[in-house]
Amino acid sequence: MDETFTIIGIGEILWDEFPDSRQLGGAPANFAFHASQLGAKGMIISCIGNDLQGKEIKCMLDKKRVLNLLSLDPDHPTGRVSVRPDGKGTPEYIIHEHSSWDYLSFGQSLHDTARIADAVCFGTLAQRNAVSGQTIKKFIKATTSKCLKIFDINLRQDYYSKKNISELLYLSNVLKLNLEELNIITKMFLTGKDETTCLEEIISMFHLDMIVLTKGQHGSRLFMDKYHDSVYRPEPVIMVDSVGAGDSFTAVVALGILKKISLEKINKRASSVASFICTEKGATPTIPEEIIHSVN
Repeated sequence: MDETFTIIGIGEILWDEFPDSRQLGGAPANFAFHASQLGAKGMIISCIGNDLQGKEIKCMLDKKRVLNLLSLDPDHPTGRVSVRPDGKGTPEYIIHEHSSWDYLSFGQSLHDTARIADAVCFGTLAQRNAVSGQTIKKFIKATTSKCLKIFDINLRQDYYSKKNISELLYLSNVLKLNLEELNIITKMFLTGKDETTCLEEIISMFHLDMIVLTKGQHGSRLFMDKYHDSVYRPEPVIMVDSVGAGDSFTAVVALGILKKISLEKINKRASSVASFICTEKGATPTIPEEIIHSVN
């Protein structure tokens, strides 16, 4: 992938705490981490606490040479999520509140960084607190017209609202979601028609360029219109957990769009990376060189 692309994930960064271990997590952070692994200038923008957990995140990112713009919050702890697999590979999350990433503030450094972004990815979770929510919206508005703005909706618990989703959709040109999230959006904004009609109506309503729909074991769909529609179903893998798989998928999609690769190639390449992530524990395992080479 082209190293000149600056790919940014803005929002939550945290520790995913499994029953027997912990891993770096947070959807925007995972996205930027994987973009970096794939050869782009991946950058994580978030906030950590003035604690051991925050120092460990900073050291880990620096060691792996992942660009980051992490502010320090002395009043709130570094974020944590308790992850409990349900036995079928699908994770359940307990997201601890009043974390440092809820209090990301906007300043000149974020404004300047927004101006150089080729792509930025964001979600609904970091909108649960007004401080980070407003910062993320300001950041998106500060990007250039050429910047790819990916709304990875990432609905968790009750940390979203129709109003916030609508605002973020209007700031986006790509929407990424899964089948469950599509059903929620359909009930919010549409009349509950077939999948293709729903995708067409969402694109029309919010003036989007593309929708990225992931379907778990049933594959994925990249949809622009009836003439530009890619459906792909990968070979099954031995599932460990799916944490971070969608974020890796989104990273490959972002890079593919920027490189103007066909939808079919993007879909296949993104699926191969996401399939690998599903065979490993945690959201940010090291992607093997042969997979990286295959998607480049």
